[in-house]
Amino acid sequence: MDPRTLPPAALKAPETGWQRQAQLLLQDLSQSLRQWPLWTHLGWQDLLRQYRRSFLGPAWIAINMAIFTAAFGWIGSQLFNQNPRTYVPYFCLGNVFFGFLTTMFNEGCRTYIDAAAFLKQASYPKFSFVFRVMWRSLLMLLHQLPLIVVVLWYGGYLGGALWLVWLAGMVLTVLSATLVLAVLAALATRYRDVPMVVASVLQIAFFVTPVMWHASQLSSDRAQLLTTLNPLAAWLDLMRQPLLGAVPAPSTWLAAGLVLALLLLVCSLTYLFARRRINYWL
Repeated sequence: MDPRTLPPAALKAPETGWQRQAQLLLQDLSQSLRQWPLWTHLGWQDLLRQYRRSFLGPAWIAINMAIFTAAFGWIGSQLFNQNPRTYVPYFCLGNVFFGFLTTMFNEGCRTYIDAAAFLKQASYPKFSFVFRVMWRSLLMLLHQLPLIVVVLWYGGYLGGALWLVWLAGMVLTVLSATLVLAVLAALATRYRDVPMVVASVLQIAFFVTPVMWHASQLSSDRAQLLTTLNPLAAWLDLMRQPLLGAVPAPSTWLAAGLVLALLLLVCSLTYLFARRRINYWL
């Protein structure tokens, strides 16, 4: 074919591999967002499958959390010399939101492994399955809403809860957690030891994150550094403090924003390298 007959677009220099991968990554993200009926349906079906033939179904989640909150809330208030009416809501909210994050990260490691039947048969956008796990985790969190309302009423916080600030904190936290989920999903598909490592790290994180204790109870500067450098502590503050009637400190918002920017960079680099290889790793 004579090059002089080709259209101008066809005469452009060929794009480099990284440019092409960046375009495909953006295309994958755009298609995944447009296919929201797919991943919301899959997430809902996952939840129904989990409780099929169960008598109480999803109510088990709320019952289990309510019993644990009542038992440890009473003991913890004496252990840390706190008023039960202030300690029980603090501990319950911390435990619920920390459980939301750990569930998302642990289940996120199996995102592509569980979706192997889909990915091996058709060219689905990869982020659809990341959003599936995120959506399923949000549905699980909704099960705890009655318990959250009860403990806020018990502590006298229900009328003073800052719901709009809480919503802003939730959006920032869910965005960051989804990026963590996406990175873990790609790494765990390549390296199958990652889910065990993540589960072990999160078990330790429960005790070094202010879930059951207050950061102000730490006496040394080195110990305070645990909460300053711990993104889980910042995310927990964004989700818990507004419901207790307090606006999170500006340093907490700044830390969460910086972590979000860093995660965006890490996630982009991970998928520029891994996106086209995921099907081969399954």
